[in-house]
Amino acid sequence: MICAGVMFMICGIESFAANGELRFSDPSTTVGANVDITAKLSADEGVGSVTATLSYDSQYLKFVGGNGAVDTGGQIQLTGDGGGNREVSWTLQFQALAEGSSQITIASVSASASGGGDISVTQGNSTVTIGPGDPSLITQSEQPAAGAGGGGNIEIDGQPYTVSAEIPDVLIPEGFVKADLTYGGQVYAATRQEVGTIYAVYLANPEGEQDFYLYDPETETFSKFEQVSVSDTRYIVLLSEDKSSELPENLQRTTMAVNGKEFPAWQNVDASSYYVVYALNSDGEKGYYQYDTLDGTYQRYMPESADKADQDDDKKAGILNKLRNNLDKVILVVWGIFVVMLIVIIILAIKLRHRNLELDDLYDEYGIDMEDEEEKEVFPDEKSKKKIGKEAKKNKKKKSEDDFYDFDDEDDLYDEEGFDEEEYEDSELDEDEFSEYDASDYEDDGDIEDLDAMLNAKVRVRKPAKRPKMASAGPEKQPKRQIGHAEDDDTFKMDLIDLD
Repeated sequence: MICAGVMFMICGIESFAANGELRFSDPSTTVGANVDITAKLSADEGVGSVTATLSYDSQYLKFVGGNGAVDTGGQIQLTGDGGGNREVSWTLQFQALAEGSSQITIASVSASASGGGDISVTQGNSTVTIGPGDPSLITQSEQPAAGAGGGGNIEIDGQPYTVSAEIPDVLIPEGFVKADLTYGGQVYAATRQEVGTIYAVYLANPEGEQDFYLYDPETETFSKFEQVSVSDTRYIVLLSEDKSSELPENLQRTTMAVNGKEFPAWQNVDASSYYVVYALNSDGEKGYYQYDTLDGTYQRYMPESADKADQDDDKKAGILNKLRNNLDKVILVVWGIFVVMLIVIIILAIKLRHRNLELDDLYDEYGIDMEDEEEKEVFPDEKSKKKIGKEAKKNKKKKSEDDFYDFDDEDDLYDEEGFDEEEYEDSELDEDEFSEYDASDYEDDGDIEDLDAMLNAKVRVRKPAKRPKMASAGPEKQPKRQIGHAEDDDTFKMDLIDLD
């Protein structure tokens, strides 16, 4: 039953797996012309976040731009959010550089379902056919755009900033590399995090002060950039996003200044020396970090007021994903348990069979028959039980008395016709009739010559008056036959002889 339940559970887990396809259009164009390529992710359930890396041949195609797409030098980073819809699409624009045929392929892709869990994505590709065209358009398009690497202006919060065309290597933040940034249809020099999609752009403010600014392609916004080293190999980049709604009530919103730059922070009202900040770590992941003002250290922080339901869903999704990824191992373990249990059951059945056979042989050898055992008497109620018990005792006693002596032959000795109850009641006992006992009067004068004659002799015995009836605690005793002989002085004498 346990094995069957586990197998059903595995079947249910397998049904939760979501499938999807990332497909591309296959357009045709000419040299020098721009061409649009559509990328679409379709799934059998709602789509959450999607990230993909596309590869293309820079000898045939040049990336111009696209929604949710960033060129990182020969590769394009796609990001998107399905918002629970079953489709997510992107439109990418390229310029054809040479005649021929070129493909756009998927280097990597990952997608999650809106309800939790991963989506298994089937990867496609795009084939672009390029025919003869106007090469002069390529030369014109390769000329630097206005402001690209030459001090063009970018407006941030209503103020113009100048993008630096050259970034000294010594100023490049840790974990970032040089990369081109496409913003507003223009290409600018910038740096990008190696493991993420965040850019650090070197800008000059209206006062001429130069510094790095953080650019997020997902929100297409700029913010202050400050990198903090937490160890020899780890760092965090402070973010300016407001996350008050996700934090517990004991954290009060405030600001924290780091190197002269202010960032949103949340102070612990129960321990004022601790602050919580929102940051991007060296793995490209966003999260909360607690800052200790006394020790000047940062460590990861898990909000206590996070939605428990979401956490439970994430845990369940993680368990389901682990089971899906290790489904073959789970099946092997289940079958192993089933085989072991089957072997144990077989061994126990064989032992039980042998024991029963041995018991049967033992009963046959000593002549024991279990069916001859008396069954316990069952009484319908307590009264019946007592009644039957009394009758059994009575019968047992009667049987014992009958076996001991039979009084049926003595009826002729006790004739109640001659008994006068009134005579007995009115009679008085004469004390003179009783004499004092003297042992010498009863001495045997000689040997008994004729024992049989003595025993057969009958002595006249006056019948005693019948005593009034009285309640007796025990069974009434029957009178015994008196046997004896009379002496010459009319004194009764009886000898007791042991016949045994």
